[in-house]
Parts: sequence; C-alpha cells; structure tokens
Amino acid sequence: MTALQAMLLLHGLLGGADVLLNHELLVRLPSRPGAAAEQRLHSLREAIFGLLFPSLGLFAWQGWLAWWPALLLLAEIGVSLRDTVVEGRTRRLPLPEQILHVLLFINLGVIATLLLQALPDWLALPSGVHALPADGPGSWLAAMGAISLTWSMRDALSARRLRLRASGARAA
Repeated sequence: MTALQAMLLLHGLLGGADVLLNHELLVRLPSRPGAAAEQRLHSLREAIFGLLFPSLGLFAWQGWLAWWPALLLLAEIGVSLRDTVVEGRTRRLPLPEQILHVLLFINLGVIATLLLQALPDWLALPSGVHALPADGPGSWLAAMGAISLTWSMRDALSARRLRLRASGARAA
C-alpha cells in the first residue's frame, strides 16, 4: 500500500463518518429546507471521490494521462472551498462536523502533497494506464468509490427534491 492510497482510505473513512454522523444523524441534510445547494455540492464531491478512489487504487496513470487524478483532486479542492462558503452562509455546523472538516482538510492537504510529489515521475513515463493488483488497498478503494458514487446519486436526488419543494413553497 502506498502512502497516497493509505491517505485516500483514511479520507474515505473520515468522509463517511462525516456523512453518516453529521449530515444524516445530527443535521438531517437530505430533508432540511434550504440545503439544496449544499446537497448538490456534496453530490458533486461524492462523484469526484467515486472516480478518484478507484482511479488511484486500481490504476497507474502515466504520461499526460497522469493529469486525470490531479484534475480530479483539483476539482475536489474547488468543491470543498465552495461548500465551506455555502455551509457558512446557510447553517451553524455542530462541533463534531467542524472537527471532522478540519481533519478532512488536513488530510486533503496530505493527499495533494503526495500526489504532487508523485506527479513529475508519472508524467515522465510513456503515456498509458496500467492496472494495479485488484486486491488489498485497490479493492478497498474500489469499494469506497462504489459507495461514494451511490451516495452521490442519493444526494443529487435529495438536492432536486429540496429544490422542487422550495420552488413549490415559493409558488404557493
């Protein structure tokens, strides 16, 4: 297991804890009026990680194709920054959520650092994508990716439902 894969696994566990504990149990975001924008961002983040986890768990990206995981990570950083602004404008975060977000941001920085350190070596190789062993961390990251993509669809439907509910309330 590489350090990058280990940090991705940690990120999946921390992110899953944030979703289940904070978004579902404490705040109940999927049914909270006014949470449509936040749910859209969460859906986008989960889709990004749904691609990033298996991309770095099951494949070695070389040459110009190594930009794929780097661009996914850059997109995630953009979504996280926007999500922080939206959350700050729409609700007060409970203490457990604040703590988990700090840990997630620290870990995201570690992931970015590890990826940026590896990127020059990956770019120097002939372009291609090569399968990594599908056992161990690769299979764990693939499973996390599948869970993340599934949850992304759930949050997208929640965002749509909240938006339709809000537009119906405005029309009434």
